Amino acid sequence: MFVLAAAVRVVYWVAVTPDWVPVADADQYVRLARALADGKGFALQFPQFEVHATAFRPPLLPALLTPGALAFGAALWPARLLVLLIGCSVVVLAGVLAARVGGRWAGSAAATLVALYPPLIANDTLTLTEPLALLLLLAAVLLLDEGRFVGAGITVGLLLLTRPNGYLVVAILAAWAWQRAGFKKGLVVGGCALLVLLPWLIRNQIQVGTFRPTTSDGFTIAAVWGVPAQQAETFVDPVYSDAYDDLQHRYRQFDEAEWNDQLTKEGVRALRSHPRYLPTLVQRNAAGYFEFNSRYNHYPEDNDGRDWPFRQDTRAAFWVVSVLGLIGLVRFRRDPRIIVLFLLTLQFVVLSLLLVAPPRLRAPFDLTMCIGAGLLVGSWFEARHRRSEPALDAGAALDAGPAAASPA
Repeated sequence: MFVLAAAVRVVYWVAVTPDWVPVADADQYVRLARALADGKGFALQFPQFEVHATAFRPPLLPALLTPGALAFGAALWPARLLVLLIGCSVVVLAGVLAARVGGRWAGSAAATLVALYPPLIANDTLTLTEPLALLLLLAAVLLLDEGRFVGAGITVGLLLLTRPNGYLVVAILAAWAWQRAGFKKGLVVGGCALLVLLPWLIRNQIQVGTFRPTTSDGFTIAAVWGVPAQQAETFVDPVYSDAYDDLQHRYRQFDEAEWNDQLTKEGVRALRSHPRYLPTLVQRNAAGYFEFNSRYNHYPEDNDGRDWPFRQDTRAAFWVVSVLGLIGLVRFRRDPRIIVLFLLTLQFVVLSLLLVAPPRLRAPFDLTMCIGAGLLVGSWFEARHRRSEPALDAGAALDAGPAAASPA
């Protein structure tokens, strides 16, 4: 399955996105890796004029991309290859999880679906955090299922260094550990995650002036909840929009911590003043997130490097896999691993609907639907296999003669 996934992603890379150049988020992760390789530390020019110590992006993916930047300089292919290999590893772990729940047929079916699913393939050759986050999420669930609480906690901490908005993951997995083995094991999971995250928080306090894991939350909140966003009824970039072109906002950009705090307060205040905007935002995000109206996805897909014609041509796969996945999850709803996976996915979905919902952020949902569909397909094959066994046994007995068929 790993080889199958790699072959499909290499074909996608060569045939669909051979000349891809990172922009926006993807470009920032590459630039952070190159800054680390050049000895400048975790530094970035955005959102200012000069390179400076930053906490705008989480650190794990840039750290993993740094060896490639050290060895090959400005070449982009090492970074894309690393993300591709991470995506192939997600295929393997998805198959392992499905096999533990539904057996070997389910594991094979789930791994095949994840390997061939277009929305996931579209993420797996780009310098974005989604494949790494999925890998760590699955690894944490599998480790906790094995009773390896320290390993699970460390993995969750690494996830927070990849997707800082996954803080509810810690609570969900700690609660599962508590339910499985007692309160102390829940504390072990949460404590290990915090210990992994703590050095990064201390670094941010010293170099950036904030004890937060990132300084991008205010940017996002203002961009979707702020007064300019409500007036335009769309995402309004606080860095480039004229609506934030006053001196107060521009001066604050030179202090990430203060800028983040100011934008957060403004966005929350605007939403509190006009709470009826939230249902409008959720409805619009849901229309794009669940592919009801693809016009909301055109710009974010292009911006994230996900080829628009390819995504439109394969759009129907989302509906098929999602329907089968939901049926499969309902069928195996009593399994604690499925309950936990559903809760983990739900918190990512809700967060996206309340803030920003580009299709690439749907990756946890897409992965879970593939696993659910694999469980359903695997149960069908398992049922057919069981029905065929009596006929095979009877045929073998007849071939062996009356003596073999006799109880004696």
